[in-house]
Amino acid sequence: MAHVEPQVHEPTRSPASGGDMVIAAAPEAAVAAAVAAAATVEERAALPHDMEAQGARVCAERKKPVQRSHLHKACFAARRGLKVLGVAFMAFVFLVSLFGWPGSWIDDEYLRPTLMSMLFLVGLVLVVLEDHVGVNKAAVMLIVSASMWTFLAVGYHPHASREGHDALEHELNHGLQEVGAIILFLLPAMGVVESIDHFDGFAVVTHMIAKATKGRKEPLMPILCVLCFFMSAVIDNLTATIVCLKLLSHAVGEDRHLRHTIGGLVVIAANAGGAWSPVGDVTTTMLWLANKISVGSTIAWLILPSLVVCVFPLLGLWCQARHEVRLSEAAAAAEGEASVGEAHDLPEVTRGKVAVLVMGVICILMVPVLKMVTGLPPYLGMLLALGIVWLVTDTVCFHHFARIAHPEDDPEGCVDADGTPK
Repeated sequence: MAHVEPQVHEPTRSPASGGDMVIAAAPEAAVAAAVAAAATVEERAALPHDMEAQGARVCAERKKPVQRSHLHKACFAARRGLKVLGVAFMAFVFLVSLFGWPGSWIDDEYLRPTLMSMLFLVGLVLVVLEDHVGVNKAAVMLIVSASMWTFLAVGYHPHASREGHDALEHELNHGLQEVGAIILFLLPAMGVVESIDHFDGFAVVTHMIAKATKGRKEPLMPILCVLCFFMSAVIDNLTATIVCLKLLSHAVGEDRHLRHTIGGLVVIAANAGGAWSPVGDVTTTMLWLANKISVGSTIAWLILPSLVVCVFPLLGLWCQARHEVRLSEAAAAAEGEASVGEAHDLPEVTRGKVAVLVMGVICILMVPVLKMVTGLPPYLGMLLALGIVWLVTDTVCFHHFARIAHPEDDPEGCVDADGTPK
């Protein structure tokens, strides 16, 4: 039998794949060359069966990029077409508003809302398909909002009459008041939560979870879901999700499957928990700021449906994941591995961290109380809460109480200018 020298081919460019480089690894190229060079049936039979099968598989895989390239081109064309059509429609509405032609579209009481609804729908589709289209949703909504306001403003004819100018000014002030109230409410709320996280106040919650689970991963799923359900009712659901995912990373470690499962339940619990509280979700916050809902009726009517939405997925996935968690824990115990999330891996709990956590939660809960007692707008109450947390954490008495080192007392440079450890 003739001796076959394995050859390593240089990378070649496949014209059918649209110019993509098809590079065969050295072992696979050698196998394919050996199979192709066997001239007789006896030589082919003398080759190992797995080598022949591997060579056939390599040859088959070389044909797949051709099919994938056509699908990739079709998807790319669809994404580009959707992007071009969406941007073109937004530009078309803006140009109609700018030039005031055709005037029947602008003055028609039925056609004008239809065009604005279509424009909003196009922007919403681009936002939903942000990852596929490749256009940032913030940029899309900025253009959509500016185009809609321009189209609405032209319909009032503010330069032609005083009544139109006053009507447009009233609409702008009303919209600015609604949006400004939401922004001035959410930014201080995020500031209070960031202050708690800055002073590591959530370490208290991490230690409580570690103490309750005792190093086991099985109880993590219900504990984190219940915690996120009630936490999102106090802070907004997005912040509650971020905090609980941060706690989850400390408790689970490198178990990606369990982390993804619990992370999905955390998102469900955060959305369910934010629905029954006026300050838990942006939608309920907008309704509360507009005096469309009250605190008592919202909690009384929505807490039970929200609890059902949270509990049913939890029970299903928990029963499914318990067996897998027990098997993984048994395997880790048999191999003598240390469990992730033990006390020595967790940050130290100090009285300063406890004080920051308690003070932040009390200040946030103070906002609906002020709204019900004094009628103070919620965004002013949240600004007051942020001011209290900021003032207290900046005082020397708090630093002395929390035993926070000062930069002048730290010659090694281990403390930031605000007194927190680096």
